[in-house]
Amino acid sequence: MTNKHNPLSSHFRAPKMFVPIPSAGKFYDSKVVDMPETLELPIFSMTAKDEMIMKNPDALLNGEAVAQVIHSCVPNIKNARAMLSSDIEVLLVAIQGATYGDDVEVTAECPQCKEPQTGVASVETAIATMGHIDETYTVEHNGLIIAIRPFTYESTIRAGVTNFKSTRSLQALADVPDEMERLRLFNNNFKQIAELNFSLIIDSVASITFNNDEGEQEAVTDRHHISEFLNNADNAVGKKIEEQIATLNDIGINHTMRIACEKCIDDEGASLIFESKVNFDPVNFFTAS
Repeated sequence: MTNKHNPLSSHFRAPKMFVPIPSAGKFYDSKVVDMPETLELPIFSMTAKDEMIMKNPDALLNGEAVAQVIHSCVPNIKNARAMLSSDIEVLLVAIQGATYGDDVEVTAECPQCKEPQTGVASVETAIATMGHIDETYTVEHNGLIIAIRPFTYESTIRAGVTNFKSTRSLQALADVPDEMERLRLFNNNFKQIAELNFSLIIDSVASITFNNDEGEQEAVTDRHHISEFLNNADNAVGKKIEEQIATLNDIGINHTMRIACEKCIDDEGASLIFESKVNFDPVNFFTAS
């Protein structure tokens, strides 16, 4: 049976804006993103179903809510979980703007009077001032060239879930009467966090290149070999990689905005202006709208 043409199709959603992403799609194939030639992705507003999904705490925690809403509002995205976290963050901000408008109300504590102050952040300005991710970032150590890649959204979700479980476990320690049992649980909790952080470092290493015995460059991309190397390398290597990862993961949307406190006066007699970071975390970014 052939589906009939829906007479309401002319009233379906249309793109509200077109936005670039920090990676410009350099890290993806067509199974992840169908990247337009303009390198700008069409952004649709959320549907009523999307809004309900974004209010599901469990789905937000495991990343499923964000993935579903991005697939709905950015049809060019085929696999959101495989994208870089910085790209996902820009898309979430764009979806926020397409759904609720350019202005986002932000509340921050004044550093002088310690009282909450409200300001308005611009979605378009945040996207226009975002940083851009290059195709290659490297760390060099003792003749090795270690290629670093940004965190994927999947890695970020894994970290978020582990940290959530860790926090819940630490909170529950107060109810454990036996001191030795509390110590054991605390050590297990600490070990899980350490293992998570190390696995994220491994995930961020795209390849390690070196000169082999024939004097030719050889690139190692096997995940097991990279993991085995990092498990047996001195800590100087890990520190260099961590520093580069931290710098790389900061590239993307501009989180800083300026807020005025009318209760406080600066040296020139005007309202005190202070900088605050905008939290684009989807758990509170969307549910607070």
